[in-house]
Amino acid sequence: MVQDENEYGFFGDDAQYIRELYETLREAGFDVPVFTCNAVTLLGKGDIPEVFKVVNFGANPANGFAKLRALQPKGPLMCGEYYPAWFDSWGQRHHTKSAQKMLDDIDYMLSAGGSFSLYMAHGGTSFGWWAGCNSPFQPQTSSYDYEAPIDEQGRTTPKFFALRELLKKYMSEAELAALPEPPAPIPLQAFTSDAEAEVLAAAPSQETAKILEAPAAMETLGRGYGAVSYTTKLNGRGGVLKAPNVRDQAAVFVDGEAAGFLDRRFPTLGVKVAPGSSKLEIIVTHMSRYNFGPAMNNSRKGLLAPVTLDGEELKGWNYGFIEIPATPLVPVPDAATRPCVFKRFKVDAPSAADTWLLVRGWTKGHVWVNGHPLGRFWGIGPTQTMFVPGCWLEEGENEFLVWDFAGDVPVKGLTFVDTPVLDELHPECDFVSMPKRESAPFTPPETPAASGEFQDDPAAQEARLAAPRKARRFAFVIDTSWPDAKDLASIAEFDIIDSKGASVPHDKWKFVSVSSEETAREDNAAENAIDGQISNFWHSKWSDGRAQAPHYLVIDMGEEVEVAGFRYTPRQNMRNGRVRRWRFYIK
Repeated sequence: MVQDENEYGFFGDDAQYIRELYETLREAGFDVPVFTCNAVTLLGKGDIPEVFKVVNFGANPANGFAKLRALQPKGPLMCGEYYPAWFDSWGQRHHTKSAQKMLDDIDYMLSAGGSFSLYMAHGGTSFGWWAGCNSPFQPQTSSYDYEAPIDEQGRTTPKFFALRELLKKYMSEAELAALPEPPAPIPLQAFTSDAEAEVLAAAPSQETAKILEAPAAMETLGRGYGAVSYTTKLNGRGGVLKAPNVRDQAAVFVDGEAAGFLDRRFPTLGVKVAPGSSKLEIIVTHMSRYNFGPAMNNSRKGLLAPVTLDGEELKGWNYGFIEIPATPLVPVPDAATRPCVFKRFKVDAPSAADTWLLVRGWTKGHVWVNGHPLGRFWGIGPTQTMFVPGCWLEEGENEFLVWDFAGDVPVKGLTFVDTPVLDELHPECDFVSMPKRESAPFTPPETPAASGEFQDDPAAQEARLAAPRKARRFAFVIDTSWPDAKDLASIAEFDIIDSKGASVPHDKWKFVSVSSEETAREDNAAENAIDGQISNFWHSKWSDGRAQAPHYLVIDMGEEVEVAGFRYTPRQNMRNGRVRRWRFYIK
């Protein structure tokens, strides 16, 4: 089989686009069946009869197959992506899923004569800059372990052997007789190194002939990855520096001295600049790019205008690229705590076996081993280790190069472990102070824009306003839930719909207030309700004291949009907390 597009329904509904891809495949000589995949709620988007459909889900296969069969009365029943767990995002709990839930779903699919593909069967690593991002801004970790049956390092897990036993039920005697044992585990090593870092700096390649009236995206300047230095003259001015369109984090220097950090998560975050200053430098590094849905149109990185000092926009910018890690590096031994320096360690490894570099307590940056990019570290977690493949190591001396964005990586000693640390959150290790999400009681207007009752059903359900209205904010209030679970509430996905039935993009959405969210025992943060994926979900607080109804989410969409209604997708793998009676407000 060959696949035509991937979950295109998240982006659009252009059947001609799918047809042109299909015809291109045929013209190129692909004479095998061509298929396309979509989530349960998006089946049929871009549908053409020549391409057969498969459905993606991580729970409730009966519902997924029923929706597929309703759209496609004949042909294979297939789950194109079945999720045995989920990927991790910075600052959120590590995702897990019980083996029994996975086994029950796969057993159902096989007993129904269906097919499936595990996403992921084998975990992995998004080396270098390559990790993706959900919308709104939820960058993924470099570790893509996924709690898959085969883990990030390639070792079989208990989930693997449980799945193997299930599959034996559906194998012939000949297949069972030929079933091999899995290969022996790949060797691991753990060791410590007392290597002392050489502290190095990289001067950016200044493009002095190209002075910019206003700062521009790094893609506009000719780069897609790395860091960019933007400089401008201050001429004695001081005040509060603001860059609401920084993409995604920046270290600020005034007359060569570190002055603070800017971050896209908090667009009002400012840095104080003392009067009498002459030169401002902002070094911007990027996090992941959106990799699906309409948010892909908003993936430019770097420093975007406006940048203001006490409300006055700064003009006349120079820029240069910081090659990471290829720039010639200059030793600067007195700058160990300066942001955006390199720290080079010469490490003696006992062998060329796989290992994990322990980065617990390091704030933020990147690591390379012998020139190979391991990826990002960020102390907030949940991952506190970085996978080091043995094929990139030498027995004996190795070079570990750390780009220390925050300036606090220790200059002596590295620790390597033989077990990854995948589930430790340390919000105190952020490079900026994380503002607390407002959880004050929501006081709604007297009359909602709409109200009603949803059915006890895993399918997505829609509600429409009497007439479309312009609004920037909305509030969704849950008064009661199924099955009579007044102290629980959950949402897999929530979309605003315009008058054409299209979903409004989420990339500018920000939470104003949330009644509660369960983030202690599971990753049930409110962002899961608007990230475009139905396999994870927001859930009201249930551990250490349950939150009581009514439950609510209040969201600022970032700009005024047309609101004709909304679509609600329930949690898929359990009835508890599915919305029953609700109210909807707009402003």
